[in-house]
Amino acid sequence: MENAKIALNMSMVKFIMWEKGPDYTFERVKKAGVSYFELSQVDMTDDFIKAAIEASEKHGVKIIASSVNFEPLFGGKGKGLDLVADLDRLIEVNHKLGVEYVRDSLMPRSCVHNEEGFHKAAEALNHYGKILKDAGIHLYYHNHHFEFEKFNGKTGFEILFEETDPEYVGFEPDVHWIQRAGEDPVKWIEKLSGREDLVHLKDYRIMLPAIDTLSADLFHHEACIQFAEIGEGNLDMKTIIEKSLAGGAKYLPVEQDDCYGRDPFECLANSVENIKKMGFGNLL
Repeated sequence: MENAKIALNMSMVKFIMWEKGPDYTFERVKKAGVSYFELSQVDMTDDFIKAAIEASEKHGVKIIASSVNFEPLFGGKGKGLDLVADLDRLIEVNHKLGVEYVRDSLMPRSCVHNEEGFHKAAEALNHYGKILKDAGIHLYYHNHHFEFEKFNGKTGFEILFEETDPEYVGFEPDVHWIQRAGEDPVKWIEKLSGREDLVHLKDYRIMLPAIDTLSADLFHHEACIQFAEIGEGNLDMKTIIEKSLAGGAKYLPVEQDDCYGRDPFECLANSVENIKKMGFGNLL
């Protein structure tokens, strides 16, 4: 899609945002070569919103999406706003930020080992998606690998895809987690065409632990799987980006859940350089 843009998801720099705030964070994001930003895992206080708007204008980093909690997977109330309890506040905050997309970024707790939970979640997403659309905001669902548990031959993610209304609910496929679930990221991007304004770019790297720690337990754990900078892992990122653009993606947020001791802004700059080498410098 013409005019699509590379972005950054905040989870990659969340500790820096929490400690140093939007001004420092957005300055570093811009220096790394990215001008679009997804808010995630942050308390949406009035002070934070004011600081984020000021930093956005100062550094030329546009906020394009925020996150919302819906039946939090790990229980309790996570950072940020709740889709049900804070609906009015959610709309107010995102209007202030000028944000078009709100993302549910974790599977609802009620879906754990529960097919009926996915059917009910799809119904709820349709309900709240309509309310948000009427307010000028698009509701999107971001996957991990949890959603790919099978129930009678069909995964939970397939249930969400089939039972949510494209008019009210979009999807933000995370290609690393789709790969980790044993599914094909490219095929899912093609399947979600028209419903994926947002696509998370995250590479998938194999890295064995130190040799003196190796044991046969390695076959039973994911210890050798890492989150990688774009172009530094095993995913066909060039094809993934091409298919995402063909499917209507407007923003391609880079995300790396763990940088393994490296400065996350250096990792981001590494991803940016590799994206340029792939021929997508026009997306920056």
